[in-house]
Amino acid sequence: MDGRNVARDDSAGSTHPLAYIRQRHGWSYQDVARVIAEHARALGVPMAARREKVWRWEHWGVVPEADSQRALARALGVPAKELEARPWPRWLPAHGGMPDGLPWTVQGSRTALSSLVDDGHADPRGFPIADGQALRDAIADWDAAEAEGISGTAPAERVPAQGAVPASESVTPAFVDGTVVEWLEAGVLGLRRLDDRLGGAAVRHRVEADLRLISGLLGREAHGAAMQRRLLRVAADLAQLGGWAATDTGRHGAAQRHYLTGLRLAHSAGDRALAVALWGGLALQSVIAGRAYEAVAAAEAGVRAAGGTSPAVRALAASRLGRAHAAAGAEPAFRRAVTEAERQLEAAEKDPGPPWLYWLDDAELAAQTGQSLLDLGLAYEARPLLEQALAMQDAEFVRDRSLYAARAALARAVTGDLEGARALGREAAQLSRHCGSPRLAEALDALKARLDPQR
Repeated sequence: MDGRNVARDDSAGSTHPLAYIRQRHGWSYQDVARVIAEHARALGVPMAARREKVWRWEHWGVVPEADSQRALARALGVPAKELEARPWPRWLPAHGGMPDGLPWTVQGSRTALSSLVDDGHADPRGFPIADGQALRDAIADWDAAEAEGISGTAPAERVPAQGAVPASESVTPAFVDGTVVEWLEAGVLGLRRLDDRLGGAAVRHRVEADLRLISGLLGREAHGAAMQRRLLRVAADLAQLGGWAATDTGRHGAAQRHYLTGLRLAHSAGDRALAVALWGGLALQSVIAGRAYEAVAAAEAGVRAAGGTSPAVRALAASRLGRAHAAAGAEPAFRRAVTEAERQLEAAEKDPGPPWLYWLDDAELAAQTGQSLLDLGLAYEARPLLEQALAMQDAEFVRDRSLYAARAALARAVTGDLEGARALGREAAQLSRHCGSPRLAEALDALKARLDPQR
């Protein structure tokens, strides 16, 4: 390999977690090799410092030998057990995921948002998910901030223009008025509709671009407190959608970061309903990532935040709590939460709640309840609910219809109706061609695994 090519540090163009580590520490490839060699010697393992090896790890997908990984983990302060729990490169601490150490004020929210959009060039698919303690800390911070009542005063602060995102300045106007914010608000709703049809992969980059735009707008002086509050609310809305898009595409570390940054934004905007959606999204992401007890903690935070909100928002909080309890195997708690969700959704007929909650209806609740019952191993009870959800779902919600069909097919397969399962599976596969979603692919794979042995 040409050493001149290796010497060129092009981490900005690499999406490997190691590139982010190098960029954060200001390390070249040779620096990484030197650090590894030094820590390897401390571990009693002689090792030559070769930058070519580091380049291959980052660009060719070569997996470092165990001693090199141990040495790098020692340098980065990563416990040895992480190397056993997560294969390379997932154990690399490329993103903490949690915007910690910031005040729960407008300035803190802007800083967290700037950090989120600054790191948007890197793909966190392989980055580690924050651990349970980090989530518990985030919940404690949220509860403390709410108890202090900061949300009632923070949006009115006049924050200096310092700290704006430099990358955004060339694409943002010099002032913000009501028309600009209305365009941004309408844009989020449009992106949600696109996600319904095409899946999270279709909207991910649009969401990131709009978050970067708003981050720049929030750093300008040409708008007052009321306009600032609206911008913060739009940013929280986009962060919630960004978290969902990341969850839908299997990028769980990125999803966590969007949700927890969004919570700061919603808090500063004084929008408790959006906070409930963000906690609920974090709970569902934890369920999908197989972290049931963290899901319950996030869902319970959402229920607490839902106090005083509309029935539709409280129905959302209860539904997410039910899904989390089912993932944890707590059937009685699941049934109590579902009963509450049904009660609140019935009350929501007279008060539909925020516009962004248009998707929460009888079909969605039936689908979530049916999936929860599948998680609990109650396929006979799940099957009619999943088929009901599929029959009721709007034809425009292509991704969700495909997902419901796949889950209903799995319920049929588990209950012995193999022909019916194959028919629904074909419908799900046909719909899946119109949208990209790893969640959907996993559901279809689970169905295939169930049906193939029967053939």
